[in-house]
Amino acid sequence: MSSGSFRIDLVEVEAAARRIQALVRELEPHAARVEAAVRQVSPASYGTDQVGAALLGGAQAAGGPWTGGLIGHQGRALQGMRRYLWNSGRMAENLLLMCRHYREADGSHAAALQAVIGGSGEPPRPAGFPAGSTAGTAAAGNADF
Repeated sequence: MSSGSFRIDLVEVEAAARRIQALVRELEPHAARVEAAVRQVSPASYGTDQVGAALLGGAQAAGGPWTGGLIGHQGRALQGMRRYLWNSGRMAENLLLMCRHYREADGSHAAALQAVIGGSGEPPRPAGFPAGSTAGTAAAGNADF
């Protein structure tokens, strides 16, 4: 796919999309292990002293705003990580779909052009002009043809 101002190599885009899919597949089990490890830690593990309360987001008891603590932060970080992996997978799928659509469009354009030129590789001649004739062409001095 290209125009006067840019050129996109569909082979490169497709290779990049497949690489993204492979990386997402590679990262998903690691993300699942991290998530499982984080979920194994119970709030009781942090204790009930001031440090434990602060880690749990209990700073409100000390007069500060409630922040959700470490558990809340870890949950949001895991959610962001999952969203990133999902978005990356969707982006790769969309890139592959784009490549397929451009290839199909290029194929249909090539077929339409082939039909216009009649499959001979030359533009069609007006009726009444035999093949090889230069009559009515710029070569015969008729620049309006």
